[in-house]
Amino acid sequence: MKLKSILLSFSPFFCIMICGYGVFAQETNTPELYLEPIFHVNYGDATADKPQSKSWTNQYGQWVIVGDGDGPKLLKKETSSWASQFEVNKAWHNLPSRADVYSTGDDAHIVLVGECVLDVVQIRYSRKSKQYEHQWKESLPIPQDCESLETATITRDSKNQFWVVADVNQRIMVWHSKNGRDWSEPFTLAQDINKDDISLIVSLKNQVSVIWSNQNSQSIIERIHIDGEEPNNWSEPIIVQQGDNNADDHLNATVFKNGEMALVTKNSVDQINQPQFVLRIRDKEGRWTNIPYENLTAQRSPSRPIINHVESGKIYEAHAVKNRENNLYIISVNEIVKKKDGWEFRELIQLKTKIKGKNGDVTSSKASFFPKEAKLIFFSDDLGNIYSFDLDSL
Repeated sequence: MKLKSILLSFSPFFCIMICGYGVFAQETNTPELYLEPIFHVNYGDATADKPQSKSWTNQYGQWVIVGDGDGPKLLKKETSSWASQFEVNKAWHNLPSRADVYSTGDDAHIVLVGECVLDVVQIRYSRKSKQYEHQWKESLPIPQDCESLETATITRDSKNQFWVVADVNQRIMVWHSKNGRDWSEPFTLAQDINKDDISLIVSLKNQVSVIWSNQNSQSIIERIHIDGEEPNNWSEPIIVQQGDNNADDHLNATVFKNGEMALVTKNSVDQINQPQFVLRIRDKEGRWTNIPYENLTAQRSPSRPIINHVESGKIYEAHAVKNRENNLYIISVNEIVKKKDGWEFRELIQLKTKIKGKNGDVTSSKASFFPKEAKLIFFSDDLGNIYSFDLDSL
C-alpha cells in the first residue's frame, strides 16, 4: 500500500496500471436531474472563466456574480428566485464581466477581467439598507504591450494584503496591494508560457501560492510568497509535475483547515481510456502528490473541473461532460474519498438542462462550505441561462 501511494506521485500512465479500477467508482445508473434556469442574461457562458470563484455565502445570504452584456451582475438568492442587485449593478455598468471574488465579513473584493483590462472593485454590505453598496473601482496597471489576457484571480494573505495574478501575453504576472485599492506595477513570475496557459492564486497558511500551467514544457508550476516579505520576493519555481502532457489551462483549488490544498487540473493527454484530469494534493510542507482520474471515453469528454469541500467533511468535484455521440452536455458532480491505498471518485449525480447547446463553466465559492449553510455550485449555457444546484440536496 505504501508503494502505491508513492508511485501515484509520478506518472499518470503508471497510476492507471497500478490503481486501475481502485481509483474510479463511476456508477452506470447515476441519478439524473434536469434543472431550470435561475436567471437569464444577454451573455453566453456567464459563469466563465476558469479558474474563477464567483459565489459566496455569509450571514446576509447567498450571492453570485455572473457576466452580462452590459457588465457584471450581482445576484442574491431570495425565497423562491434570484434577484438582481440594482444599485451595485448600476455602478458596474459596462465594466468587464468576468469576475473572481474574495469575500470576508461585510466586504467583498472582486477582480473583473476584460481585454487587456483588470479592474478591482469593492462592495460593502450595509446593515442599514440591507444590501451591498459599491465602494470604489480601481484599474490595475497593464503592460503597454498587452495583446491578450484570459483570466485573473484575487486573494488576501494573513497580513491583510491583497494579490491578483493573471496571464498577460505569454507571461504570468502578479500585482500587490497593501489595502486592496492601491496596486503595484505587475511583477513577472514566469515567461515563455503557451498563449493558452493560465494561472491561479491561493492563500495558504502564512504564504501565498501561485500555480500555472505551461503547455510548452508540459508542466504545472508553483511559486510561493511568504506573507510579510517584500512583494517581489518569491520562491524559485517549484515543479508540481512535468512531462506526459500533464498540463492544460484548467485549474481550480480548495484549501483545507489543516493547511493542505487540493488542486484539480485538466491534462493534454486526450487519448481514449486515459485520464483527462489530475487531482493534486499539496501537503503542509509543500510536497505534491498527483493522482490522475476521469477517463476520456468514446462517449464522455470531461472538461473544466472545480473542487470544494465542507469544512471537516466531504470533498466535492464537479465538471462539464460533453457526450461525443450526440453533442449534449451534462454537469457531473462527484465525491472524492481518501482511502488507505489511494483516492476514490464517486459520481453522485448528473445535472442536465433542456437546451441543445453547451453547458459548463462550473463555479463555486473560494471559501470552503460550512456544514449548516447552503453548498451551491453554478453553471451556465451559451444562451445566457444561469443554473444552480445545492449539494446539500444529495
